[in-house]
Amino acid sequence: MGDKNNRRWTGGINMSTRTSQKDRILVLMGGFSAEREVSIRSGKECSMALESLGYNVSTLDPGYDIINDLLEINPDIVFNSLHGSWGEDGHIQSILEYLKINYTHSGVIASAKAMNKIASKEIFSRHGIPIAKSFDLHDLDNLKVDFPIIIKPINGGSSIGVKVINNHSEALSYIKKNQIDLKNFFAEEFIEGTDFTCGVIGQKTTEIAEIKTNNIIFDYNAKYKSKLTKHCIPGNLKPNIYEKMKEYALRAHVSLNCKGVSRVDFRYSSKTSEEKLVCLEINTQPGMTRNSLLPDLASHSGIAFSELVEWIINDASLDR
Repeated sequence: MGDKNNRRWTGGINMSTRTSQKDRILVLMGGFSAEREVSIRSGKECSMALESLGYNVSTLDPGYDIINDLLEINPDIVFNSLHGSWGEDGHIQSILEYLKINYTHSGVIASAKAMNKIASKEIFSRHGIPIAKSFDLHDLDNLKVDFPIIIKPINGGSSIGVKVINNHSEALSYIKKNQIDLKNFFAEEFIEGTDFTCGVIGQKTTEIAEIKTNNIIFDYNAKYKSKLTKHCIPGNLKPNIYEKMKEYALRAHVSLNCKGVSRVDFRYSSKTSEEKLVCLEINTQPGMTRNSLLPDLASHSGIAFSELVEWIINDASLDR
């Protein structure tokens, strides 16, 4: 485990208020994606936190008339609590840039690249961040694959649609059943280890959380429904691995030119003769309920939930 004396928040983030409480803040939440439910929970928590601080807050569950709605509401700042496709992949960001409305989290290109797991993994690899080996599901028959593997959506979050495949027969069965939608998924080697995650707030890493769950993977149920899932902060890692993970988290954030806050997920195995650490993905719109990982990590770094939400709106801008 890392040196606890070196794990406290060491500054570099100005948490003082800059946004005027007269500014009209619009919290976007809900949307069209499979992560709608989580987005609504995040948005409600963030809007309540801002209201408790005295800000002028309204909320919007965006539909197809989003542009007209934004023009009518005319907010000074949009707090983006949307998760998943459309809200997290650069689409809403491009609309806000076009309308010249300051917004939170990452910009158009960074959001699009981060949402695409294949594209982001290629960028991570070029920047020296370890990744798991990937496989094209269309060519699985012709590839030498060491099972188990894990199938994931190329664009998607909250571990929706993730499935572990243990052998060649299971793989063929999965491909046959999902032929129509196969282009939206890919496979990668499954690291039989433990999930860890590290937050980034304004170019500064938080502590690392070790995720303990009874599930073989940290899937949707483990994230949002199971009462058995625990966040252990700081994660139980050897000091050199702990520091490497923090280094890779910041490198991932910077390599995609992310802004504001992000959360970088890892898988680590120490069970084999050769230890293995891989970066799984980066979340540019991490969950923001009070029980979500990023607020939990921030709390352990001395940043209260309302303080974190306030910092995020203070960081809002255009050209992100």
